[in-house]
Amino acid sequence: MKSLSDLPEIDFGAADYLAAPLPVLAGYSARFKLGRSKRGIEIFDYDLCRDAILSRSFGTGHPKLMNVLGLPEGPALNYKRNSISFHNRGETRRRLRVPLTTLMGPEGSERFRTDIKHVVNLTFAEIPKNRPVDLIEALCDRIPSRVYCYWINAPMADAEFVSRTSHIVQQVHTRNPETTKDVTEGFERLLDYVDTRVEAARQNPGDDLLSDLIRATDAGHLSEDELRNWVVKLAEANTDNSSHQIAIAVIELASRPEIWAALGQDTSLVSQALREVMRYHPRSLSTSRETLEDVELDGVHIPQGEAIFPNIGAAHWNPNYFPNPETFDIYRPDKPTHLNFGGGIFSCIGRFAVTIEIEEVIAYMVTHFPDLKITKSSFAHSPMFTSVSELEGILDA
Repeated sequence: MKSLSDLPEIDFGAADYLAAPLPVLAGYSARFKLGRSKRGIEIFDYDLCRDAILSRSFGTGHPKLMNVLGLPEGPALNYKRNSISFHNRGETRRRLRVPLTTLMGPEGSERFRTDIKHVVNLTFAEIPKNRPVDLIEALCDRIPSRVYCYWINAPMADAEFVSRTSHIVQQVHTRNPETTKDVTEGFERLLDYVDTRVEAARQNPGDDLLSDLIRATDAGHLSEDELRNWVVKLAEANTDNSSHQIAIAVIELASRPEIWAALGQDTSLVSQALREVMRYHPRSLSTSRETLEDVELDGVHIPQGEAIFPNIGAAHWNPNYFPNPETFDIYRPDKPTHLNFGGGIFSCIGRFAVTIEIEEVIAYMVTHFPDLKITKSSFAHSPMFTSVSELEGILDA
């Protein structure tokens, strides 16, 4: 049996990775299934990635992440320790998921579609036409943060705070202690804000997600702290990730005029086009896990407590599973599934609502702006994420 020292070393700071990570990850997946980097053990094979995401031998990587960051004792760390991200597989995690999976499953999320369409229409009505516009600020950040405001019955003016704070707290995944102060202060502001919104919803309950969560709490399914933590988690994870995924979809689809035109002629193709966007250029390039026991992967002994990183980008560009992975093909079969939203009890609870947000944005754009011009765009990549650092476009009136 091989040991960890036998694994090839991976440098995510290398120029070729930073310039074009997906072809580099594809090269790794063609040569080996496992590697090691400064952050831990890297998985590049689709089946091994899927197994690590689903297997009960692997737990959440968040406790190790907090140690790497050195998050100080206080409200932010207390929130992280008690949120679902810290709980491994077991009864506590299952219980915490039940109210949200009921409210935000496929059917539950569909009830948000009307409000999401309203947010999309409102947002596009505000964007100037026929001149270059920063679409990250004017579109990609506003859609998910405004949807969140609908969920918690908050004034639409709060969307800018929600967006800005979500971007700040998501820096936890940089694994860079230089971000710790900003992240800590961001979580503290978000916690205070959520306390205010929960109190307002208790005073004036309505037909919104927060009111539904309060009713679930009153029925004994969540504690008051668990209610608060979920409302924070929805802001923490939703806006930043959704904003970048919307931007990625706009760039990848609008940069292919023949596909953009096809979607405009038949918007029923939008859903499958987005599946290919998430396969071809995923927001999440990897996810983190920790071994809960000694395991063997591809003949390598990995001891308990090791940080493990299933590389989603490598899995999506593995030709053994996705033929000609470098080809962007919206007619590609939907099996195997992309891993952007994880899986099993660690799957993203908001994945259905987020998908609806992106579907409605793209459906609106392909029908209203058939001649959309992307004038500037650029990506930034880390071992964990694809981020859109610039997106400017002209919406034709």
